[in-house]
Amino acid sequence: MKNFSISQIVSCHICPVRYYLELREKNREEPENYTIAKQISYHLGDDTQYGTKQEDEIWAEIKTVNPDIDESLYETYRTWSQACRGNSWRKASENDVKVSSKRYNLHGVIDRYFESAPHIALIRMTPAPDTGVYNADRVRAALFSICARESLHTDADEIIIEYIPSGVHRICTVSPRDRREALAALKKAEKIAAGTVPMPRKTERCNTCYLKERCTDEPRKLSDLM
Repeated sequence: MKNFSISQIVSCHICPVRYYLELREKNREEPENYTIAKQISYHLGDDTQYGTKQEDEIWAEIKTVNPDIDESLYETYRTWSQACRGNSWRKASENDVKVSSKRYNLHGVIDRYFESAPHIALIRMTPAPDTGVYNADRVRAALFSICARESLHTDADEIIIEYIPSGVHRICTVSPRDRREALAALKKAEKIAAGTVPMPRKTERCNTCYLKERCTDEPRKLSDLM
């Protein structure tokens, strides 16, 4: 049986067609904005985080991780870094902690882990909503909660969502509804992986989807894509 990444299930929750099209992309490059957010996250909670020297060092790390990053994104990095300066952050005890669920054939990587509750923080490279967290991030949190309980034996009913571009972090309390939506997305992904071809349904999200041009292609069997 196929083992799914949490990001794949979230993608299927957002749009089954998007997940379907992403299956053919075996070696997707890491988005440059993700590299920026990720590298900033490693320094959240550092005592020296607010110094100019530290800021330049983080940009140097970003360029080491992705030597081809567009230099124009330095301004994006500075904006995000300065936004994070306006908030207080916990220092993680561990970064990039792998979790999984054999029961649901899931795996993922926790961005930041803490010894005390809430134990898990997930970084996002999107600006924060006006209030709360996005529905897709609630589903993401539910999936990580499931994996953390099974592989880390950790109570993860509360998960921190860190919106790096906005410099804010918010608590997501995982609800039964979030878990139901997560399991529903998992079932959809399983059907698509088994050969079901989802049909496009136009929504407001289509206008900003990076795959919108390919979504107009005629549906094909999944076996033709693999």
